[in-house]
Amino acid sequence: MKKRMMKKIAALALSAVMALSLAACGGGGSEAPAGGGDGAEADASSWEWERKVTIVCPWGVGGGADGTLRPLQTVLENELGVPVEIVNVEGAGGANGVNYAYKQPADGYTYMLGTQSLIMLDLQKILPMDFKAEFIPVSKLVHSILIVGSSAKAMEGKFTNFDEFIEYAKAHPQELSCGMLTATGADSVAMKQTLAGGLGCDVTEVEDYVKIVSYSSGSEMSSAMAGGHIHISISGVDEIKGLIDSGDIVPLISLSEERMSSYPDIECTGEKGIDSYIGTWRGIFCRTDTPAAAVAAMDEAIKKAWESEDYQEFLKNANYLDREGYQTGDDFQTLIDEEYVTFEEYLKGAGLM
Repeated sequence: MKKRMMKKIAALALSAVMALSLAACGGGGSEAPAGGGDGAEADASSWEWERKVTIVCPWGVGGGADGTLRPLQTVLENELGVPVEIVNVEGAGGANGVNYAYKQPADGYTYMLGTQSLIMLDLQKILPMDFKAEFIPVSKLVHSILIVGSSAKAMEGKFTNFDEFIEYAKAHPQELSCGMLTATGADSVAMKQTLAGGLGCDVTEVEDYVKIVSYSSGSEMSSAMAGGHIHISISGVDEIKGLIDSGDIVPLISLSEERMSSYPDIECTGEKGIDSYIGTWRGIFCRTDTPAAAVAAMDEAIKKAWESEDYQEFLKNANYLDREGYQTGDDFQTLIDEEYVTFEEYLKGAGLM
């Protein structure tokens, strides 16, 4: 299984290099800037925090994205020495929040939480700006393993595990419902890759077997799962841990090469030969022309906050430690570039680009 993963990573890296080479030869597309707007060597020590810092969350209160920021807020305030305000601007799959952050001054005091969903929005030209040109990553916070879970109420009498779900879906086309945050977002890619692997069909044919139901927030989707209104959904384990522990959600499969250390009884895509390993990352972004010193100072503060005892306890309890979490902006950019290639291939294959 590890060999297969290494081959996949190598293929992604090669694709990324080819894509960058084409861009350098005039093939179109924008390159992500390497640093803050002043173009100078970033010197975190030269930046002094003088007033409140705002972090925009493009998704609703109570969801996984928001839940990653809340535990960081207090420890980050301690590092910065100024208040940190989280502003939730939800809607349009994250586009509203990105547009809001884009309209704020690039003065070092406004940042934004981002996920893969923003890559999908950018590739589909849904955002009102060129995201790669207008935003840069500051720090990656978490990279969770996604889980396909089932509503305990909705699954009763129909299936008890992933294989039985697949067989039921084949025998009863479009009877089962599948919840996603955005029908064309990163979670959609992950879910459709997983179901297609199990069903033995193309990702474009998954909706022949299950009904897709889109939700505007993770909390709304979790409520639907707990109430038995949909059969399955895909989420980071952090978002549904409480419902797993309460028995309202039954985990069916994790999107990972190997079983999770925190949930060793959950089957994984790797052991079933399903090529689906996308996990949800969340990180901090800022406008490209933000002062480089501010970007460096924020990254430095985030790293210290991330390493704090309080945030490490949150990461442990939310099952975020199975994959590398914190990364600097440069390392984070490498991951982002790879996923641009992956998601562009998916969207083109699905006829969405």
